[in-house]
Amino acid sequence: LLVNLTIKSSTTYIFMIELDVEITEKAYSRRINRATLEKIHKGVHNYIIVARRFRDVNYTAKRLADDIGTNTRYLSAAIRFYYGSNYSELVNKLRVEEAKRMLSDADTTMTMEEISYSAGFANRQSFYTAFDKYCGMTPKKYRHDILARNADEAFELIIE
Repeated sequence: LLVNLTIKSSTTYIFMIELDVEITEKAYSRRINRATLEKIHKGVHNYIIVARRFRDVNYTAKRLADDIGTNTRYLSAAIRFYYGSNYSELVNKLRVEEAKRMLSDADTTMTMEEISYSAGFANRQSFYTAFDKYCGMTPKKYRHDILARNADEAFELIIE
């Protein structure tokens, strides 16, 4: 199918590569038996979520695959099957959720940069980019909005 397509621009070419990767991942997920997929899923859950390895900037898909005892192709297929995303997207979603938890703490004295590193982002720019992608706003705006909402709710409780 890809051979018959005419490449008209670099954008089209990139799209065809992504399409090819998606087809390859689907083929891999069909080749992996259900028990293997579940084993990999448990490993992802235990290492990434329970042990909170998503906060480690240097914890790669390759390291996770090695820890679980599988290869990166099977790992990618299992993550796509169970989480509907790739490794980087999964890790960044978890990092954003961790950052949101920290930003919601009215007592924190952490700066945005400290929150960013604590959540597992390599730098402030990747933090802001991921936060905007998953929340539709900057971390600073999120913090302002959530703290204002919490203050309003606390005030309503006092009045009642």
